[in-house]
Amino acid sequence: MSFDPSQIKSIKNFEMYQYWDAKRGDRLMPARADLDPADLRNLLPNILIHEVQLEPLDFRYRLIGSEIVRHLTENPTGRWMSSIPHQKKPSRLWSYLEKAVTEKAPVIANPPYIGRYKAHKSIEDVILPLSIDGVKVNMLFICVDFLSNKQ
Repeated sequence: MSFDPSQIKSIKNFEMYQYWDAKRGDRLMPARADLDPADLRNLLPNILIHEVQLEPLDFRYRLIGSEIVRHLTENPTGRWMSSIPHQKKPSRLWSYLEKAVTEKAPVIANPPYIGRYKAHKSIEDVILPLSIDGVKVNMLFICVDFLSNKQ
């Protein structure tokens, strides 16, 4: 596993990683059922959850926090990424999600920012895999933080 949590810049993302890591215990990854939204109250606006379809690989937006929606030009809840031209394979965003599924490990991502505040923001995501059976990734639990370009 090539993931190094010390590379996380965002405090929110580091907090989310620590929560995920505690919930997985000695397993490769936790299940969605292990997560309690009440534990993450301060992070909920920055949380995104993707359903993962393995064959063929695709990602459906299941939950998008209010802070993320605020930055979007449209709300893709319920849509598959393969149906969104700038997100489908071979986009950078797709490759980050695919890496988390393939490696069954967290990924730090810096996807391009295409939202409403381009002049002021960059993005750091921490992408955390979830699994019902402990083997196959069935969801991605993501914290998205919008950082000032001055940081």
